[in-house]
Amino acid sequence: MTERGQFCGTAVLLRRVAFGDERAWRDLVDRNGGVVWGAVRAYSATRADAEDAWQATWLTLAENLHRVRDAEALSGWLVTTARRESLRLARTRRRESPAGVDGVLAGIVDDTGDPEGDALRSVLTTRLAQAFSQLSGRCQQLLRVMAVAPEASYEQISTALGMARGSIGPKKQRCLRALRERMSDLGSTEALEVTAG
Repeated sequence: MTERGQFCGTAVLLRRVAFGDERAWRDLVDRNGGVVWGAVRAYSATRADAEDAWQATWLTLAENLHRVRDAEALSGWLVTTARRESLRLARTRRRESPAGVDGVLAGIVDDTGDPEGDALRSVLTTRLAQAFSQLSGRCQQLLRVMAVAPEASYEQISTALGMARGSIGPKKQRCLRALRERMSDLGSTEALEVTAG
């Protein structure tokens, strides 16, 4: 399908959705779901927040479907809406949790039944959360997207984060290096070696 044909397809889907066609709605979500998920995950601290922002984004589209004038702009509109919903939710969460980093790495520590190993993983997770929270907001967004959507293409990441496609790889390397440095500063090198072994 040509790029132009895809846009025409989006316009047709939007018309069908406006008339209540559930299959068209599913097709629209399937077609744009990856970029929306990338955007909400980039700007959300937890998976639960990302899921809430995901739902709010699609609800906003459903409520404003009659305002969409240009099918070619739908993907960008969805990314912008996803970003705004995620940031709105993040502001709400920061008011609920002054630290603003609660749950960033929730669920990483598995209970293996080994108290020493569990304690070491708990310390490592806490230090990782501290180191992660010290990164720039841009690094946090990029690393979140790459962690939760490793199959996302650089094109999708570029759209979701508004970054130049060619800068994603180098930026990722700088962010990972900064994370390692902060982990080292927090004394996590030993914990990493013990946990990995």
